[in-house]
Amino acid sequence: MSRATFHDIGVIGAGTMGSGIALAAVRAGLSVYLYDISADMLNKAREYILHHLRRKGQESLADHLHLTGDLQALSRVQAVIEAAPENLELKLKLFADISSICPPPAVLASNTSTLSITRLAAGAHAPERVVGMHFFNPAPVMPLVEVIRGAQTSDGTIDSAVALARALGKTPVVATDTPGFIVNRIARPFYGEALRLLAEGVATHEELDWILEGSGGFRMGPFKLMDLIGIDINFTAMKSVYEQTFGEPRFRPSLLQQQKIQENALGRKTGRGFYVYGEDQGPAATPQAPQPSDRPLTILLSSAKRAPGLEAYLVSRGHTLVREPEKTAEAAFLVCSRDENLLQQAVHWDTHLPEHLPIFCQCVDITLSEVLSQVRNVQRWFGLDSLFLTNGHVATLVNNPQAGPEEKQKAEAVFRHLGFHPIWIREAPALVVPRIVSMLINEAAFAALEGVADEATIDTAMKLGVNYPRGLFEWAQQIGVGTVVAVLDHLYQEYHEERYRACVLLRRQSRLQRFS
Repeated sequence: MSRATFHDIGVIGAGTMGSGIALAAVRAGLSVYLYDISADMLNKAREYILHHLRRKGQESLADHLHLTGDLQALSRVQAVIEAAPENLELKLKLFADISSICPPPAVLASNTSTLSITRLAAGAHAPERVVGMHFFNPAPVMPLVEVIRGAQTSDGTIDSAVALARALGKTPVVATDTPGFIVNRIARPFYGEALRLLAEGVATHEELDWILEGSGGFRMGPFKLMDLIGIDINFTAMKSVYEQTFGEPRFRPSLLQQQKIQENALGRKTGRGFYVYGEDQGPAATPQAPQPSDRPLTILLSSAKRAPGLEAYLVSRGHTLVREPEKTAEAAFLVCSRDENLLQQAVHWDTHLPEHLPIFCQCVDITLSEVLSQVRNVQRWFGLDSLFLTNGHVATLVNNPQAGPEEKQKAEAVFRHLGFHPIWIREAPALVVPRIVSMLINEAAFAALEGVADEATIDTAMKLGVNYPRGLFEWAQQIGVGTVVAVLDHLYQEYHEERYRACVLLRRQSRLQRFS
């Protein structure tokens, strides 16, 4: 089926997604038959679509929209996109009906985000015509469409669905039928690990959002995003993937989300979620970077294996770097990796540096408490996320409970001097951004290993579907696959949970990189 053959399409369901898909199709010049059993929903959908057409001066396109409560009206279309509520029995009935009403070669697509396309196709008389076309909210704006191949979906149907997505001005990516498909599956750790960090009291939800935005480069932190999506919707997606994967621990839902649902704190739509919404209320903006000082510092810097870009950053701002302990240093950064004898170097620095000098140790593959157990002058040691330090303007510092207010103020002053906004967290394995990004990369690797999609397709999906600053395989290459594996192994050693096992694909790539 070529691009030119798409003149009329049907959309089932006039809710948020159905209305958005219909608007995108109308704007693409297609005639749209929008079906819903509720006249009220159809009227609301019409007002939504007309409003957005008027805003763009496209009122003339309104003639392409046809509202109907009769499923038979879809008999003339070349494709149907089902966007009904996520109810399996309802969708099975719809696919049984539309496969009879819409003759071949009409494409029968579902916008489901949680249900198996193979299972939905079982309700159709022609399962080879059933395909997933998963749009992202808001559908008229978001560029990605996941095209999902069910067990019996034909190649021709896949080609037609890809052509239809392009006709709607979208970028299609093809994936196999797996729980969560590409984006909703791989994005699970962004929420799951953030919720676990919150539950463990590592930082507040607001601080975690600030760190992931100001250091990780994410457009929106996980708690702001859950409030926007709806905590109930996000929880349902997590629970669905968890159940469909027979209790895979990487997808275990969070009790915190369930508690929010029980108190009807679902996010923006109820006026309260992790944040409170209303007049002059809502999430505070991410703190801005302080103006760096013009006065150069003399900084002791170890080899920077766990701090990509730090040496170049310091040199570009005129600071003097030294490699061996000396009394002229004003701060010390121990950012080598564990396998570079970090602990032995920590003891050496602690012995030879003046007692007043603050020392910052990377805590990407080691915990601050392990370092403190080896040194004497414990009050001047602090943990640091060095892996993502130069990725933004927020510095994540690990609180040392044995340091006094003066030592903490001195530590903060160093980072403000360098142009970073410091945020203190409690000790946690792999901290915040290294932990979450490594878990995202790990899930992407599992998806590639299991044949859900190839690496390039996964990277495209994550950048377009959830606006990640980089594709996850691109990110792994940037920070080093070996570093990612080291972070995951550190998490596994601390928690002893299968949730944190590193994918064999990453281990294989790490070994190959080591000898390339």
